[in-house]
Formats: sequence, structure tokens, C-alpha cells
Amino acid sequence: MTAAPSSYAALPADLQTDRSIIVSLWVANLGHPERRQDKYDWFYLRNPAGLPQVLLAHSPAENGTAVGVIGLATRQMRLAGQTLNAGLLADFGVTAEHRTLYPAMLLQTSLRDRFLPQCGLIYGFPNPKSEPVVKRLGYKVAGRMVRYVRVLRSANYLPAQIPHLVRRAVGHTADWWRHTLRRTRYAHDFRGRQTQWMDQPDARFDALWAAQKDPALLIGVRDRRYLAWRFEPKPWRKFRFLTLSAQNDGLIGYAVCEVVGKVLHVRDLLCHPEHPDSLNLLFDTLFRDAYADGRSSVSFEFLGPADIQSKLHQLGMLARDARNVFCTMAPEQAQALEQAQWYLTSADEDY
Repeated sequence: MTAAPSSYAALPADLQTDRSIIVSLWVANLGHPERRQDKYDWFYLRNPAGLPQVLLAHSPAENGTAVGVIGLATRQMRLAGQTLNAGLLADFGVTAEHRTLYPAMLLQTSLRDRFLPQCGLIYGFPNPKSEPVVKRLGYKVAGRMVRYVRVLRSANYLPAQIPHLVRRAVGHTADWWRHTLRRTRYAHDFRGRQTQWMDQPDARFDALWAAQKDPALLIGVRDRRYLAWRFEPKPWRKFRFLTLSAQNDGLIGYAVCEVVGKVLHVRDLLCHPEHPDSLNLLFDTLFRDAYADGRSSVSFEFLGPADIQSKLHQLGMLARDARNVFCTMAPEQAQALEQAQWYLTSADEDY
């Protein structure tokens, strides 16, 4: 039986003593039980930006049992040269028998009221079922995280009425010519440039991060330390870094990639502002290598400046779907943040 609203309380968790409670709530509400202990160690205890905050919803009517959980991870960001310690909503769940609006609202309200004054900005990627909750709390849509896709093997997209063998032959021929023409068109741009696949970032990534100076851009820190932590290998996930270097300028771009089935997913990407062709060259290499490895498509989720979106379209990457990014801001930060252009990729999420 669900407890009365007045009987719930949202209290800070202790990351050491409440570990088993937090993990059990994750398992019950968020799935993937085999990954939860690892995420606790990685995301909650080793975050280079500092320890996250966690609130637990307790039901005193049930002897103080914890029935809900919500996390807020520190995400260091930068705007106009100034550091901003934002909060990233993470791992929100309430047990089934208490899954009424009140416990969810209590956790979200308590987290916002307790931590927004000290971090200035809280953002997150709520699923569609959670959007009504965050909207009622005054969260606004910061933008749309768009999934861009370029098909590398077109046979499956040809009319089904065409015989299978014919579709395969026509698709293979079309794909081969498309990739060959693209490589021919951009071959001269690779002069003096070098691409390399790596398992971990190196010191050059710090220099590339330091070159990001657009004062209008709200962007999360992407230095070597953060990237090495964020894309730490897991038994169930493997990331690789495609780097693009110039002879005289060092690292001028990178893409963090993960293969899932037949799809090559770009999980993060950053280019040097003084090398506007670096995005084209990175994706050109991604298309070539993914096609050679038998992948069917390249996918990239992104919220960012219009000029980058335009380049993605020119590369043949089509917008397939999108999801909302929500945020709330402290009053003293609101004016500057509302005028900022967000730069978000999967690197800015919590999974």
C-alpha cells in the first residue's frame, strides 16, 4: 500500500555506508544488475570533477525504508572562459509500489532546492515518462539532442519488390561508387594530415581542449583526464579514439567511437576551431573504416552550433530522431546561460 505523501522524506545518502541500498534501488528500477557495482565505483567514486550527490526517498511508514533514489553528478563546464560546476541528473528511480507522482516530485524538488544554489545549472536527459515531472518543477528545454545517421550499405533501403540478389548487387555498387567518389573529392585535404586509432587519449588532447575559446559556447571539459575516465573500457563496452593530426599543429580533432552490432556510434567529437575542415576529414575516415569493417551505418548524437549541424547534413548524415535536454538555472546564472550555445554529446551523459 502506498504511503501518504506527508510520510515521505528525501535525505542525503552517504556514499560509503549506503552503497548497498543505492545499488539495490538501481537494480530494482534501472536494470542491468551486472553493471551496477561497476558504475558505482566508476561514476560515483572516481569522478574527476568530484563526488556526486545522492538523495534517498524514505518511507517512515515502512520503518524508514528507502524507496527511491536520485543522483546529481558534477560536470565541469566552461562558458566565456569561466568554469561552471554544473549538475547532471542521474540514476533516478522509485520502487514500483511507491511509483506515484509525490515521491518522484519530492526527490526532484529536494535535489533542485538543495544543490542548485551551489552549482548554478542542473541539466539532464529524462525519458519521456519523466518529462512531466521535470516540467512541473520549472525545468526548461535547453535543446534537442539529435541523432544523425549516415547509411553505409544501402541495399536494405531499396524497395522490397526488387529481388534480394539484385538489391545486394545494386546496393553494393552504389555504396562503392559513393565512397570512392568521396575519397577522391577529399584526398587533397589530407595532405599534411594523419589519422590514427588509439585506445586512450594522450597529452595532445589537453592542447586541443585549451584551443576551445568560443565565448558563446557552453561546453563540458574535454581534457585528457576527463576523457580517459569517461571512456574507461568496460567488459561490455569498448571505446576507441580516432585522432586527426597536422604536422605543425598537433592534434586538430578526435572522435570517440563504439561499435554496437552493425553500427559505429560516435560518442564524442571535438575539432580545432582554426581547422574548419577537420570535421569533414574525421568523418571521411570514419565512413571509410566503418565500411571496410562491414558496418552498416555511422551514428552521432549531438546538440550544438548550427554550423556544425550544417556540416553534418553536408556529409550525408540525416536527422533520424531527437530527445529533449532539460535544464534549470540559478537566477544569477540565468542571463548568461540563456544566451549560450550548448555543445553536448554522449560524453555529457551518465552512462
